[in-house]
This record gives sequence, C-alpha cells and structure tokens, in this order.
Amino acid sequence: MQSHRKPTFTAMPPNTTQRAMVSQFMAVTGVQEKVALKFLKTSGWKLDQASDSYFASHGIVPPTEKGKDSLERLFENYRDKGDGKDLVGAEGTMKYLLEDLKVSLENAEMFIPLELCQVPSVGEISKDKFVEGWKSVSADTIAKQRAYIKSKLPLLSTDIAYFKRVYRFVYLVARERDQKALPLDAATTYWQVLFNPPGKTFVTATTDWTALWFEFLQAKWTKTVNKDMWNQTLEFLLKAIEDETLSFWNEDGAWPSVIDDFVTYAKQKKDRSEQMETD
Repeated sequence: MQSHRKPTFTAMPPNTTQRAMVSQFMAVTGVQEKVALKFLKTSGWKLDQASDSYFASHGIVPPTEKGKDSLERLFENYRDKGDGKDLVGAEGTMKYLLEDLKVSLENAEMFIPLELCQVPSVGEISKDKFVEGWKSVSADTIAKQRAYIKSKLPLLSTDIAYFKRVYRFVYLVARERDQKALPLDAATTYWQVLFNPPGKTFVTATTDWTALWFEFLQAKWTKTVNKDMWNQTLEFLLKAIEDETLSFWNEDGAWPSVIDDFVTYAKQKKDRSEQMETD
C-alpha cells in the first residue's frame, strides 16, 4: 500500500488574514515561518494565545510585559517642548509617521498606526494610548511597528471588519474639536483616501460606485457629513458591490435620505445611458 506523507504546515497556504498573522508573529518572536505556522495553527489562529504559548514554552518574558519602558522612551523622541506633557503634536507626529514608520500620507496606510494608537486627532498622539496600542501587539521598536503595519496593510481591502473599524475611527479624529459634523470637502478628501488602494475599492462590472458617489455629492449635496451619513455610506457601498442592481434598496428602508437621493441619481443616470445606447 502506498504511504502518504503527512502534509507539513507550510504545505497548507493560509488565507490573507492568516498570512498577516504569520508575518506579525514572526516579527514579534523572531522565529521562522514554519514555527509561526505551528503555534498559530495550534492556537486556532488566535495571535495573542499563540504568542503567549511560544514565550511560555521558551521561558521568555513576553514583550508585552517588558515593552512599556521602551515605548515610553520612544514616545519622548517625538515630543517637542511646546507639546503637552503626555502629547506629541503635529510636527512630532509627522516625523514619526513619515521619517521613522515611513508610511504614506497619501493613502489609507497612515490610518493603521493612528487607529491602533487611538489618536485624539490626525495630528496628535497621546502617550497612554501610544503605549497601550503598541504594547497590545508586542511592538516596542520601530522595526516591529513597521512589520505590524505591513501585516495589516492587505487587510484594509480584504478584511471588512478591520476596514470598517478603521473607517469609523477616521470620522472621529477627522473633525475639529468643536465640529459635530465633517465639512463636505474634508469628508470627500478622507473618502478618496479610504476608497482607493490599499483601502477598499467599490467597483462592479458596470459601475465605479466611488466615482459616482463623488459625482452625486458635487452635483446634489451641499451640507456637512454627519456620523450616520458617514457610516451608512460605507454600508451602502458594501451592499452595492454585492448587488449592483441595488435590489436591496427600497423607499421604505432605513437608509438616510442622502442615500435615497443617491439611488435615484444612480438609476436616472443608468436609464439615460441605456437610452443613448438604443438611440
């Protein structure tokens, strides 16, 4: 009887989310991919549990327990004299993001570290959240933080739950402190960043929904963007790329009025386009 070798962990390619976990596990522990796969698979793909198991089995103090001092020192590298005691201002934030983490400010990549650190605004970082955020993923050095960002980057377009978390966070920090809603031009700028690679794109066989949304806003919308409109825009676009006929929408639904108006605009434009093709 022909014998069959038991497949190795590396013979079973993980999905995108799992590959990101493998990269992060390797960055935190310094192990090879085969070892990372072993511990992650054993833990049922629970990153924290796999890391704890690895450190416990090797008698190592986990970085999450010893990294606080390192992170506090790192934070101080970016704080200017004019900043608050526990706050990094705009200049230090830009230095951290651009020079050290080397993230792009032209796309959604920049929101990965900002969301993790739960910054109070786009140009500020608070000490407690900086330490808490990076400590939670065992990244107490710039190299580890870069690795974390790299591991999360593909998830912006493939992991809807993660993208939604980042997306909703952006609205909270994009507003000025005295603003209850985002000005339309600011909201449009952030949408353009979030709805293009490496962020989530919304294109179907016949429609570029993001482009159509911006066209509609420019033609029909003059108001600010409140939290409900911001959140429901994403929910609508997620449904639209699953069903470009928009059969999920109806007049009696719970969508905000701006979405109802957008559906009318989109359908009228489609009807005009089809009419031109038959003429």
